[in-house]
Amino acid sequence: MMEELVDYTSEGFTIPIIKDDTKGYASIHAEMYRDDDGLDLTGRYFVYLLHPTMGSTHFELESTTSHVKPWKKVGGAIWVGQDVVNDIIQQIEARRNISH
Repeated sequence: MMEELVDYTSEGFTIPIIKDDTKGYASIHAEMYRDDDGLDLTGRYFVYLLHPTMGSTHFELESTTSHVKPWKKVGGAIWVGQDVVNDIIQQIEARRNISH
């Protein structure tokens, strides 16, 4: 009998970031911890951002229990706009809704 392969590859993904007719990207990776039956999500994500006009930076996004501000950005360059952060959060939430 063959065991089914556990696949965590969907916990990391890349999305395009487009500004002024130039395309960069954000590479988003879920932080995982060891659980009794494998790995599980911590609620934190590591983001490497190659902004199309500003350059590269990295930061973390952490889910919170607040309904007012459900995500907290930690680190990263000060030029990272909330619009870009919101795009990344939307993609994380969309993927979380699909997988759960």
